[in-house]
Amino acid sequence: MSSYSISGTNVRVECEDNWLTQRVIGAIDEYFFMIRDGIIPDSYGITLRFKNSDFSIKASEKAQQLYVSSSLRVLRDGDFYYLVGEDSLFQFDLRSGIGMGLLDPGFWERPIKYKQDFLMLSLLWLLRPHGLYALHANGLVRDNIGILFAGSSGSGKSTLSLSLIRQGWGYLSDDVVLLKHNPDGIEAIAFQRGFSFDLNLNNHYPELNKPLESSCLNGQKGFLDIDLIYPDRFQSSCFPNVLIFPNIVSQEKSQLIPIDRAKALILLIENSGGIMVDKEIVVKQMGVLKRLVYQTSSYQLLAGRDLYEEPERIYEIISGLNGV
Repeated sequence: MSSYSISGTNVRVECEDNWLTQRVIGAIDEYFFMIRDGIIPDSYGITLRFKNSDFSIKASEKAQQLYVSSSLRVLRDGDFYYLVGEDSLFQFDLRSGIGMGLLDPGFWERPIKYKQDFLMLSLLWLLRPHGLYALHANGLVRDNIGILFAGSSGSGKSTLSLSLIRQGWGYLSDDVVLLKHNPDGIEAIAFQRGFSFDLNLNNHYPELNKPLESSCLNGQKGFLDIDLIYPDRFQSSCFPNVLIFPNIVSQEKSQLIPIDRAKALILLIENSGGIMVDKEIVVKQMGVLKRLVYQTSSYQLLAGRDLYEEPERIYEIISGLNGV
């Protein structure tokens, strides 16, 4: 049994044997920005229980499918939710804050990003009732300026973020940050470690070559621990004041276009995980998104060929925005 915490929420991890414990705890330490506590608290927020796969838990054939991707499905069966992979299953009881994971030994032979995504989604489902909401975004910080690049996979978030990190910016996390209501505003919180991005970026930044060679996800994407290349840039949280929604386009020159709050809210909703699952949680999550819109200036970035050829130009494009 081990205990972690993230932004004030305790996470208890229980495994049925030492073999599984070593792999689960090793993966959590490697993939997520959570603090491992030495003492198991008397009161805790959520519990993750892991077992080796034995098919004792499964969703019924009548379970409602909420989400499907090439490798994962999310189902609902009464009060329970299920995250289902080819060699893994997680059952969630949001009311009790308990998740039960069944992992086939083959799960641990999967690519890094697959394992990270499965464990990440398992955590996110249970963290939502505690006021921690996922947003598909990268967080950047410099001189008290917080920027969120929000968008789906392939929108250019990681490439833009790495370009700014290389120019001295601090970073929260890649692809997913957590949002939390705070008396001072909406806070963005670092969540998952590592960056995945287009392998072609190492043509612009030679220092990425060596890490990418040993951490290739597939023929197009690489995965690396960015702290090994740009140390001391990590920031655990920030209060964003700029929202940028990137979109890769075929035009020659990139454009940064201001957008109104209504459009910004729609784009935030599109990039917020699990938002329509539970009515009570939806109301609270929508409140966080609305407040985020009001505390930020919002823009749509049409990322053209100039940014593809010279990604470092992103600083020139955003220079002057809200004190940047």
